Amino acid sequence: IMEPFDILSLGFNCGTGPEQVEKHVKTLSEVWNRPISVHANAGLPQNRGGFTFYPMGPKEFTEQQKRFAEYDGVALLGGCCGTTPQHIAALSAALEGVVPKPPKGAQPKALASLFETRDLKQNPPPFLIGERSNATGSKAFRELLLAEDYEGTLSVAQQQVRYGAHGIDLSVGFAGRDETRDMEILASLYSQKVTLPLMLDSTQTAALEIGLKQVGGKPIINSVNLEDGIDKFNAVCQLAKRYGASLVCLTIDEVGMAKDKATKVKVAERIYQLATKEHGLDPEDLVFDLLTFTVGSGEEEYHTAAIETIEAIREFHEMHPEVGFVLGISNISFGLDKHAREYLNSVFLHHCVQAGLSMAIVNVKNTIPMHKMSEADIKACEDLLFNRREEGDPLFRFIDHFSNVEAKNSDEEDAAFAKMNTREKLHKLLLDGDKERMLQLLPQAKDEIPAEEIVNVILIDAMKEVGELFGSGKMQLPFVLQSAETMKAAVDWLNPYLPKKEKKTQTTLVLGTVKGDVHDVGKNLVDIILTNNGYKVINIGIKADIESFLKVVEEQHVDAIGMSGLLVKSTGVMLENLKYMKEKGIKLPVLLGGAALTGKFIDEYCRPAYDGPIFYCKDAFDGIVAMSRIEEGNFDTDLGGNKSDLDVAVVKKKSKKDIPPLEQIKMPRRDIAIPNPPFWGRRVMDAKVDELAFDWINHKMLFNQRWGYVNKKLTKEERQKIENEKLWPLFEEMKRDILREKLLEPVTLYGYYPCRADGDTLLVFDESEGWFSEDEINREPLEAVRERAKYKFEFPRQMRKPYRCLSDYFRSDRHDVVAFQLASAGSKFSEKEQELYAAGKYSAYHHLHGISVELAEAIAEIIHKQIRLELNIAENEGHSLRDVKMTRYHGCRYSFGYAACPDLAMNRELFAMLRPEEFGIELGETYQMHPEQTTSALVVHHPEALYFAI
Repeated sequence: IMEPFDILSLGFNCGTGPEQVEKHVKTLSEVWNRPISVHANAGLPQNRGGFTFYPMGPKEFTEQQKRFAEYDGVALLGGCCGTTPQHIAALSAALEGVVPKPPKGAQPKALASLFETRDLKQNPPPFLIGERSNATGSKAFRELLLAEDYEGTLSVAQQQVRYGAHGIDLSVGFAGRDETRDMEILASLYSQKVTLPLMLDSTQTAALEIGLKQVGGKPIINSVNLEDGIDKFNAVCQLAKRYGASLVCLTIDEVGMAKDKATKVKVAERIYQLATKEHGLDPEDLVFDLLTFTVGSGEEEYHTAAIETIEAIREFHEMHPEVGFVLGISNISFGLDKHAREYLNSVFLHHCVQAGLSMAIVNVKNTIPMHKMSEADIKACEDLLFNRREEGDPLFRFIDHFSNVEAKNSDEEDAAFAKMNTREKLHKLLLDGDKERMLQLLPQAKDEIPAEEIVNVILIDAMKEVGELFGSGKMQLPFVLQSAETMKAAVDWLNPYLPKKEKKTQTTLVLGTVKGDVHDVGKNLVDIILTNNGYKVINIGIKADIESFLKVVEEQHVDAIGMSGLLVKSTGVMLENLKYMKEKGIKLPVLLGGAALTGKFIDEYCRPAYDGPIFYCKDAFDGIVAMSRIEEGNFDTDLGGNKSDLDVAVVKKKSKKDIPPLEQIKMPRRDIAIPNPPFWGRRVMDAKVDELAFDWINHKMLFNQRWGYVNKKLTKEERQKIENEKLWPLFEEMKRDILREKLLEPVTLYGYYPCRADGDTLLVFDESEGWFSEDEINREPLEAVRERAKYKFEFPRQMRKPYRCLSDYFRSDRHDVVAFQLASAGSKFSEKEQELYAAGKYSAYHHLHGISVELAEAIAEIIHKQIRLELNIAENEGHSLRDVKMTRYHGCRYSFGYAACPDLAMNRELFAMLRPEEFGIELGETYQMHPEQTTSALVVHHPEALYFAI
């Protein structure tokens, strides 16, 4: 709310002492990007003998107050009640020479009511503006307005709130009415009674200003244009600046409404320049309406109306990705049958969002999700929108197609919901992940049903059904998380009404990611799902050693131990933990889960090493089954469907007797040219990769694996539809948010070093032994150079044919070249993820983690491409970093901890060469890198190099 205003500082004054205000200073520092002031009292005031007393003397006050200088943005420190000149003098002396840290706070642009904020750019888009509180567009609203039943108009707005709007458009202008008076009354009423932010919609400057004076929070003005010349334009912009409002900008100039793409973009650019340069409005507060006209009139002039609008949005979005875009969606279908309009409006909205539309003024109630339409419905709509005339006039075909189609009847759906009893409603809302309506229903529900029964019976049964739907492939992971968020919100709301004593029989799991592993998304999902199913989870976090698990076991009642880990190395840690617990005589049930685990490893290695039951959990819902059995005293560990024929996940120590002599092993070709690198040693990559990284993301991996939208039971067309309608828009929106919030802080290190193969060992030499021409290459015998090696990497060799080893790809009779690289997306992602998780925003947490990990992989691909270009081995691909190629290139990249080089300790040598500590990258005691969104690799240039497992 305060961000748009030109104020010197925002801060805290009076009320409390330094200690009480510190947490608020910390929060403000994280979100406010300008100076912060703190003027605390000399402690909390006390009543001593009828007089006000402040307990802090100058010394104690100064010690606490000066700590605020450590927070970003705190620039003004002083005192308020109870402080004396001596307090201020002591504080001034303590701060002498201290330079305030620059502000670094950031938050998404948002609209706000008195009750809540809504980000201007929703994820996924669009921001839905409920359009029914409109005197010209809604008969129901108009009749209430004409009868001056102002309170009655709230029912129209509340209906839009209920159907998922993010904001409410308020338009009261009607012939014969005093628009200024109506706006004053309704803006005040809506501001107090409607929870969503408001869009004040008027062509009258006076009505807009009186409305802005009534509205608390941050509204958006609809709208400004150049139709009446520059004076009125300036007046509306000045209102937006004065009242800190966002602004809708219509592409209308002195000539009239822009109809074709070129004119729309031209007028929009003119408005952009005037609004930002002349009036100093923040581009992120501008929302452009590039206008659309009906395709239902049959007039030739408007045959391409939809195309012109969609392409104009796309082009201007590329020019100014920071601005927003809005449309009155229903304009596209004006004049058509109202039932058919719902379909056309919904399909048009979908394509506009794909082009960059971030906001839509719609009747939220009558928006039809495209997955609920038939292919024939969509084709009829798209043929009309895109003016496809191969099969005749698309308007006639559209009218004919929808002549017998009845509109979806939301009233009937509401009636069906209304007929349900409260238990059925609660169950349905949890399945639907409808958190808002769940919270609206709970006050009534808790008066009818004991809160404990709502949680332990109704909601838990619904979550179990969610698990069954997930297990059968009928519900995907993101929708599971929506239900989990709804469950958490419901339990939090009901908590004051639950019995205060804990359930004596509550089954408890201590859960952690094992030592050396920083991956916590899978573990946290288990926590969410088990907690929402009534189990108590003690989550001890990441990098948890066995002592941390056992400390909880000793101090608290625990029924089972859950160990999670993503890395191959983590499976070995689990095994060692099991052996240690056996030595200690512990026989508690253990749940093991993680990507590198297999059923075969569990059966052949883990079960013989431990005396208690071990459950192999492939996902969080296996965890529910395991915990329910433990609760019942049933220790049958066969969960079904999790047997694996894969090789053991943990790398076996090779036995030399199983491997033939090197001379009997077929080696890679030795007659290949060895590249000459452009430099030796470490460099930071010059190219700016922030936006480029998004082009290199492996979307299949992101959508299917990281985000979990894979469902093998869907047809190719159904999968494509989900990608087009949900995943790509979500990806684009997250890209904009990440770049805007500057979450991505790429680290791009790489370097070239001379090397030689020495059996299974790769010898790496100091960069001073590098060469720049053929006659400089060191060709001394291996025996003569072996002791000069600065680093040695001993790789395992396959114990089966063809007995590969990484060192085989390098020459031993002369110096060769090896590259090392390190890529990171930075540490801000982990910080943001923890905020989202703590706030119960599990779906956003899940999506952000997935894209952050893939961004690190994308940056690694970019560095590898740069290496191939510099080594002149990119013969089968484009010679620009924008030419994406992630498979079938020359050479190979191997990361420590995986497959061919499973020893994470090799990161120690890589860190010595590339020195990533200078960029905030740390190496843990188990040689895993922090932050998690970091990857390192050894790069092989040999054309026969490929991935293999030991």
